[in-house]
Amino acid sequence: MRGIRVLWFALLVCVMAGLPLSAVAQTPPSAQSAYAPVEHLAGTIGPRVGGTPGNRAAAEYIAAQLRQHGYQVELHAFEFPYYEERRVDLVQLTPQQRSVAARAMFYSANTPPAGVEAEAVFVGLGRPQDLEGRRVRGAIALADPGEIHPAFKVANAAQQGAVGVVTYDDQPGGIVARTLGRRSPIPAVGISQEDGRRLVAAAREGGLRLRLHVDGLFETRSSVNVAATRGGAARPGEIIVVGAHYDTVPGSPGANDNASGVAVVLEVARVLATTPTARTIQYVLFGVEEFGLFGSSAYVNERRRGVVAMINLDMVGWGPRLMIGNSPGRDGAIVVAAMRVAADLGIPVTRLHSSGSDHFSFEQVGIPTIFLHRGTDPYYHRPTDVASNVDPQHLEEAARVTVGLVTHPAFPSAVLHHRLVAMGGRQPCFRRPPMRYCTLE
Repeated sequence: MRGIRVLWFALLVCVMAGLPLSAVAQTPPSAQSAYAPVEHLAGTIGPRVGGTPGNRAAAEYIAAQLRQHGYQVELHAFEFPYYEERRVDLVQLTPQQRSVAARAMFYSANTPPAGVEAEAVFVGLGRPQDLEGRRVRGAIALADPGEIHPAFKVANAAQQGAVGVVTYDDQPGGIVARTLGRRSPIPAVGISQEDGRRLVAAAREGGLRLRLHVDGLFETRSSVNVAATRGGAARPGEIIVVGAHYDTVPGSPGANDNASGVAVVLEVARVLATTPTARTIQYVLFGVEEFGLFGSSAYVNERRRGVVAMINLDMVGWGPRLMIGNSPGRDGAIVVAAMRVAADLGIPVTRLHSSGSDHFSFEQVGIPTIFLHRGTDPYYHRPTDVASNVDPQHLEEAARVTVGLVTHPAFPSAVLHHRLVAMGGRQPCFRRPPMRYCTLE
């Protein structure tokens, strides 16, 4: 009975929006179909770092898939500051000598050719208050992970005269690649959780000295955003962007981050290839996110005219539950509406507050966004981020929610929000710093 009422409601809004009744009938998303691009991007192509041949190969594959679904494809080129680690050496000199595996953070400053050698001083979380009273000038700052972005830890240490920064991962199992977003004033590297805790213990006892050598390549390179558009039937001048980034960090095949998001965008494009929608839908796959949201920033700077909402899919193939949100402090009405659409589809979701992906670029220019995500997996930014870790059913869920949103004639207006309030929808919340979650069954 409930299904009949939902169908009649969908028919009614289609008629009111001037859409043909065929708008409510389309091929449903398929887990098997959605999974195929993950296998190709992560398995056949592999790492897709912005400005490299793998990045270009991924763009060509995505464009071919969209053309196969009947779309005309545009490649929007842009330039960005490329960074490549060429050499990193970190050596503990005292109280005993040993080499420590390390990775340069993207855009880390280089050391002099001979490196830098200094006492290591533990600075807690690296906030300004953590550095007060510590002998940081001329030292290498050793910082705990978390609380603030690594770029702020580096900036704070540099302001106090440090000659380098070492921080470590908040999870075991290797070294996660991190970006500083822009060229740092002093060298900065990351190490494993295990090595980090050992060095912190040594620094607390005193007498820990390190030698650090960083050599990185800085140059301007180019990438492309891949875009395909299907015009709207009722409001063609209003555009909903459905997007995901297709690049990876160096050394990672990027199955969950973010072949999973790309696969869902391609699946939604396939499902809606012949289905009329009220507003124009533009599918955009961003070429460079990992270095610092450069692909989405280029898009909003040059091509945002007419965009009324953006749906971002990033890391949607692993994790216990789909999360829906936007950045902290942004209007939650559009997110509540999206959560209700998921609930109507029988998909349990969790409320998320995060600015760590391409939707943030759109929010910066006032465009409402929805971020679909499933949390950070144990393989994040590592060589083990392979296709076998991605659950095809998770991809299907994300595709169903996205299709449900863009085919709803009321989206992204406040109509669904008012409907939720009228139905007495509640959002019981709990906090897990630095994000805030609300569960809606």
